[in-house]
Amino acid sequence: MMSNAPSFFRAPKRQSNFLPIYLAFFVLLQGQCGKPERAPYAPVVSQNALWLEEVNRYLSEKEQDILQSYVNRQQLDMRHSPLGYYYQLVEEGRGEQIAMDDVAQLYGSIFLIDGTPCYTYSERYPLEVKVGSFSGITVLNTALLGVRQGSHLRLVVPAYLAFGLLGDGDRIPPRSSLVCDLWVGVVMKKK
Repeated sequence: MMSNAPSFFRAPKRQSNFLPIYLAFFVLLQGQCGKPERAPYAPVVSQNALWLEEVNRYLSEKEQDILQSYVNRQQLDMRHSPLGYYYQLVEEGRGEQIAMDDVAQLYGSIFLIDGTPCYTYSERYPLEVKVGSFSGITVLNTALLGVRQGSHLRLVVPAYLAFGLLGDGDRIPPRSSLVCDLWVGVVMKKK
């Protein structure tokens, strides 16, 4: 009797609650299968960043020319390090070799490449350098490795291995190349 009744009088058929979930899963699966893989994120480099990089390269090359010219004018018998500084072991000491984390007391002079004196250290008031973590003239973290106590060391250092773009805020101006004429005094070995 109910079967002949119009459809709006009939009792609704029971539908599965999982049908919408299956449909959604199927649609998502189909959408992902045809898409090509995306390349990993690559940052966009602005023209300003490229320009600054080029300026930095140019300034670094000019500074290396200035260092080389200084070494030649002074007729110094120095070697050029792959890091970009010049070094000379004027006299080798007889004490222990400096290793990473040792504290070396240095005395001597630090001056600008134009000859302007900046700092002078004495045996009584030395410059103490903990090799590997010294934040001043950062080249000393590498240049002192293997040097013996009592040695006389001369360095010509570009700004990026000294006090960089800002200087030290006192006697060393921004972007200053330095000349270091140092003797290695007491070396305190790491414990």
